[in-house]
Amino acid sequence: METPPALDNFLMENGTKNGTQQVISIYEEYGYFNVIIVSTLFSVIAFVGLTGNTMVVIAVALSCKLQNITNAFIVNLSICDFITCVLLPFQAAAVISQDGWPLSDWVCYVIASLVIITPSTSILNLVMISLNRYILITKPRKLYMKVYTHHNVAWMIALTWLFPFFVLLMPQFFLGGLGYRPKFKFCLWNSEHEDAHIFQASGTLTFVVSTVLIIFSYASIFLFVRKHMHVMAKKESDDRASVKINERAHDNNEVKSYTSTKKETISKKQIEITKNLCVVVVTFFICTLPYSIHLPTKIYDMRGTYLGTLMVFNASINPILYAAKHPHFKIIFRCMFQCKYSDIPAPSRRLRKILNDM
Repeated sequence: METPPALDNFLMENGTKNGTQQVISIYEEYGYFNVIIVSTLFSVIAFVGLTGNTMVVIAVALSCKLQNITNAFIVNLSICDFITCVLLPFQAAAVISQDGWPLSDWVCYVIASLVIITPSTSILNLVMISLNRYILITKPRKLYMKVYTHHNVAWMIALTWLFPFFVLLMPQFFLGGLGYRPKFKFCLWNSEHEDAHIFQASGTLTFVVSTVLIIFSYASIFLFVRKHMHVMAKKESDDRASVKINERAHDNNEVKSYTSTKKETISKKQIEITKNLCVVVVTFFICTLPYSIHLPTKIYDMRGTYLGTLMVFNASINPILYAAKHPHFKIIFRCMFQCKYSDIPAPSRRLRKILNDM
């Protein structure tokens, strides 16, 4: 009996025909020029991301000014982004290959596992950063010191990796959904598995809860800073109205002005850092939200591939944002680019040792 055309096409794309595995990749459907574009983008993102995230980790190691609680989460985020960028050359090789996955199967399983873990670890790091800034700016310092002990911070960082491992990755081992996908020429999870909705629901819930916490944190910071600025402006106005014009008062006011300016400078520095980290969060959502919205549609074409490429692009852009906006990172990056390590502010003990030995 002759095979119906519709069933014939289905077998060609999704199953077997005459006992031979025949899967049409999206690159065959939409043209092989997409192979060049995607593999080139992956290579560029990998190069920029590996270089930039390495510089972030080195910068923190070289300067005590960067060795604080917030930057512990930033370093963790950079390590996560570094791992994402390490995976991209392997994915690029798979895209270029005409004979399927070019390496061992276990390498593909490791890559697919990390593809699941790293996006969730990234957004959990952003949650930790936003909550850290929220408590630092809006709550008493005593509470901040109580919450962010070295022991607690270590557990917070560990949680950003353990949660996606146990909640998002482990179900894939039971579903058998990890491996090479000839349709996309990628190592990833099987979005067409009958139980894939379990994984998608867990990932979606993580994304939504994380988004709510991030929005709450930065909205609270904004409202607190705006209220604080209004109070300070009113107080300054009242102080000016009550000042007596005499020489002694003038001298005293100079001292008070200096102290007030110093406090205001510290406050502005923290606000500037928070703004920079808020830009990092906004950039993350710009890069990841389109793919997150596209994924549940189950439309498997080149749009999903390019939206996925946009998502991994976020792994390379964070160091650029630090270099452009962060008040401390940009100074240290400049010294690193110019090889003027002796000009790095607050050099760490390790850097001082290196400089003394030179």
